Amino acid sequence: MNSNIKLYIRWVLVFLWMAVIFYFSSQEGVISHQKSFSVAALCERIVEFFAGKDIITDANRKSFEFCVRKLAHVTEYFVLCMLFYRAFLAGGNGHKKSAAKSFIFSFLYAVTDEIHQIFVAGRGPSPVDVGVDTIGMFLYLFQRMLKEKIKKGLSDV
Repeated sequence: MNSNIKLYIRWVLVFLWMAVIFYFSSQEGVISHQKSFSVAALCERIVEFFAGKDIITDANRKSFEFCVRKLAHVTEYFVLCMLFYRAFLAGGNGHKKSAAKSFIFSFLYAVTDEIHQIFVAGRGPSPVDVGVDTIGMFLYLFQRMLKEKIKKGLSDV
């Protein structure tokens, strides 16, 4: 594939994913919580199916829902960081420079996303959510770093 087309597609994917994040952040608090509850209920059924018994009880359901919500943040920003990384790499940046830029731009988007929620009914900014988003970024970059070290180690042999 032509490198210009590849670069264009990668940046389109970055902006599409940013739009997905913006869409979810634009939902009013009540709607967001209802959707989160539905996803958590589905996750609960999946967990209990594989466990073969009821694990989630009334006593721990709120904690489970909280974990599902935060896992969604981790996942969103894992994907965003990955898309930024691949776009920067396709643009001719090296691995380290792509990783640094990916982290910076993903982090800045996480911050602006929380600021944006000031203007959404029933929502508000949360520094904790930025921290959780950062976990997703670090997870992507950490596995990326390991992959590069392994690849480099094998080529040294």
